[in-house]
Amino acid sequence: MATLVNTGRSVRQGALRTQYALRCAVALAAAAVLLLRPISLVHAATPVSAPPQLVVAASIYEPFAFPRDGHLVGFDVDLVNLGSDQLRTTLVVLGGIAVVLLAIYLLASRERAARVARDRAAYYQQLFAAVPEPALLVDDADGQLHIEAVNGALCVLLARKDSDLLGATLGSIMFIGQADMSETLTSLLDRSLTSTRWQFVASDRTLIPVEVMMSNLPGPSKRVLIVARDLRNQLKAEQTVRTAYQQYHALFDEAPDPILIVSGHVITQANTAAGRVLGTTTEQLMGKTIPDISPAKQPDGRPSTDVMRTFEDHALAGRAQRFDWTFVTHDGRQVICEASLQSIPSAGASIVQGIFRDVTEQRLTEERARQLEIELLQSQKMEAVGRLAGGIAHDFNNIMGGIMGHASLLRVDATEGTELYHGLDTIERAARRAAELTQRLLSFSRNGTPTIADVDLGGVLADTLSIAMPGFDKHTVLVQSISPDLAYVPGDRTRLEEVILNLVINARDAMGHHNGTLTVDACNVIIDESFCISHGIPVLPDGSYVQIRVSDTGCGLSPEARDHLFEPFFTTRPEGTGLGLSIVWRVVHDHRGTITVASVPNQGTTFTLYLPAVSRAEAQGRARQIPVSGSLPRSARGESVLIVDDEDVIRSVAVKVLSGLGYHVTDTADPVNALAIYKDSWRSIDLVLVDMMMPHMNGKDLFEKLREINPSVAAILMSGYDATDTPFASTGFVAFIPKPYTLQELAARVHQSLDTRVAPASGPEEESSD
Repeated sequence: MATLVNTGRSVRQGALRTQYALRCAVALAAAAVLLLRPISLVHAATPVSAPPQLVVAASIYEPFAFPRDGHLVGFDVDLVNLGSDQLRTTLVVLGGIAVVLLAIYLLASRERAARVARDRAAYYQQLFAAVPEPALLVDDADGQLHIEAVNGALCVLLARKDSDLLGATLGSIMFIGQADMSETLTSLLDRSLTSTRWQFVASDRTLIPVEVMMSNLPGPSKRVLIVARDLRNQLKAEQTVRTAYQQYHALFDEAPDPILIVSGHVITQANTAAGRVLGTTTEQLMGKTIPDISPAKQPDGRPSTDVMRTFEDHALAGRAQRFDWTFVTHDGRQVICEASLQSIPSAGASIVQGIFRDVTEQRLTEERARQLEIELLQSQKMEAVGRLAGGIAHDFNNIMGGIMGHASLLRVDATEGTELYHGLDTIERAARRAAELTQRLLSFSRNGTPTIADVDLGGVLADTLSIAMPGFDKHTVLVQSISPDLAYVPGDRTRLEEVILNLVINARDAMGHHNGTLTVDACNVIIDESFCISHGIPVLPDGSYVQIRVSDTGCGLSPEARDHLFEPFFTTRPEGTGLGLSIVWRVVHDHRGTITVASVPNQGTTFTLYLPAVSRAEAQGRARQIPVSGSLPRSARGESVLIVDDEDVIRSVAVKVLSGLGYHVTDTADPVNALAIYKDSWRSIDLVLVDMMMPHMNGKDLFEKLREINPSVAAILMSGYDATDTPFASTGFVAFIPKPYTLQELAARVHQSLDTRVAPASGPEEESSD
């Protein structure tokens, strides 16, 4: 700004000097006129009348009047009264004066222009020096691009003096590379290069990266103005940004969790983990939305599209979102993730970053833990039910024992073939059936060791269907095709009945309350390797098997349901427990068999069982033949038997039966009294029958007390519980009689125990007497 003010003042001073020169010229002309004609001196205070001649002097140019002795002196020029010679002389003088004035004007104008040019040059020189960026002026007049001017910033940048730079070639302070040097200089000479990046060479030979901008000065000058910008800080910042970007991408790509960058609900970036976890590539994820790679509905039933859009909108509003999200891979596998969504305002107004941690295994583990917890609770519940059922079964079996015992006693006295005989036989068989039902309840609730025997599957099928069919819809048709010579199966009848019952109930549920057909067929088959291959079943040992097929015309099963059908707790019914078919699978495999399933949706399902078999003749030959009432084994020597049972009905039956068979029987309902009786008469008592559950003292404790008196005491344990719950053999009992028992069972066990009993050892009293 100071330079501009100085330049304006110089112009005004030049104008004043020009005016002064003109005034001097006019004064010279006036002096010449005065020399040609005398003039009158007029006092300034005296009035002067205008002569008739043309007045030239003070009237022409007022500044040329000047004071003399304190008075203003003017000049009057009379041109009209001049003579011809004088006129000519005057004109010549005036012409000379005009030439002088013109020359003076031209000289003054040139001086003024030169001065203006110098001032302008000084101004631009000040501007050039004041440029904050390094600048230089090169001249290519001789084609060498010599440095003509430099500013202070360039000297500071290169750590050189301006005297070292002026006159040097441009190539001496720049480094581009040998291959590009000539091309760059050529481009600069032909004025086609306006902006590029160079490297200047500092005084210590270090290279300084710069960005140069060039401006060609207007012709005919061949000068080029070059302004450079130091790029060291910029390149350092760019390197920092580049390093940070590379680190970000390394962290982004190598992150163990899937990361998706979403813009406008569309995936714009995905890391490697996202492709790996979702079973695809990052390229295939680009351009998709998150619902595109998710199931139509999330596990909670909400549509994936609506839910994810809501989450993204909330994240864009500044509220970070955390939730569980389920993806689906191209092969249909579901991936459960813990999702975290948050906006990235620095990356854009609609950018959302989603981090998804794969927790599929964790969720499956948690689900398995929950299932195990449910199974444990179910087990505990079944154990509690088992205890309750055991108590009920004990009391129920005692009741049934009284009914069966008295019916058997009456039937012994009745004439065979009479109506009374048949009625008593019916009562006995009904009581036996009730006892078997109680035994099944105990076996199911306690999950005890199965009782292995040869099971007539034909009878099992008939009995189970007779129980289950009343629960079917009246429009359901039952079709049976059971081979009359169906083989026996070694196994637990109760558990096999449970298998058939579960399959029949499953068929009922599949058909619902619609018209349907339940088909049950069973036959004998010979299985070898070719049979297994042709029927698509697992390889089984060669041999005879029973094939049981249960078919329905219900809703059928989907392929997915068929794959998980035998898994614990898997069910297709909301009210189902998912245990029935898993129990079926376990029981069949425990019996060394196999089970297959075939199903067509909306057409029906067929379960086929294969169980190892024995022939009917072999099974019937091994069966224990229960003696008829007339062939009860009698006492051989009139042995003495002590019966201890708090149930009067059961005890009275046992007393009557054994007394009638020739035994000497002593009975009591109190275990404490029994202990006293045995202590007094242990030498004469050959066998003790002890009930398991009694007041004051149970059967096991009583037996231990008896053994203190006689270590060789022979005792039979009687109980309404089954033998699985009563490990009589490990406690020293010689036999076990389950309640309710028949007369034949009681007589046979007592006879067998006395036959195998070792002679009584000496008691404590006898030992002391010795």
